[in-house]
Amino acid sequence: MFQPLFRHRAALLLCGACFLAPQAQAAHPPAPLTEIAVAAGSWQGKLLYNDYSSPGKMVTLPTQLHVALSNPNTLVLYFIYDDGPGKTVYGYEQIHIDQTAKRLQWQSSGDNNKTTDYQLTGVSQDAKGSHFTFSRPEQAMTIHYQMTISPTRFSLEKSEVTGTTAPVFRHRYQFDRVLP
Repeated sequence: MFQPLFRHRAALLLCGACFLAPQAQAAHPPAPLTEIAVAAGSWQGKLLYNDYSSPGKMVTLPTQLHVALSNPNTLVLYFIYDDGPGKTVYGYEQIHIDQTAKRLQWQSSGDNNKTTDYQLTGVSQDAKGSHFTFSRPEQAMTIHYQMTISPTRFSLEKSEVTGTTAPVFRHRYQFDRVLP
């Protein structure tokens, strides 16, 4: 007499447990954004910058870059600068790209891991690679970036615009792929 009732309750409990169980998840995360997937690896090049203490004076530093993907839409950048005899400088950056929200978040370890938000104003592709443009207002100016990624080249350029004046070049990273 108790056996059919027990089976009925067991079946109800099993159905309830299945209903309350979390939804099945994919076993693997999605593929990386095709526009940034080719960035992973080692790069050799230079940093060219407009010296803030002497505007118009251009400085060039030999630079290495190592890129990894921490998520399908996040680049991790590790820079090594040769800043003269016995002086090596390191940089750690993370760039998260959200094409749907037209937003880019940049986290820099040199600024207490501060995350800065940018508006992603353009993403395009041509024979030279994938191009990302992004900007943000800062006080009385606008900071603009242009990033280009291809299988053999990586570049990142910053300029500043105040009002209606012409953009002022601040710096450009320019790299070629290091082949094994």
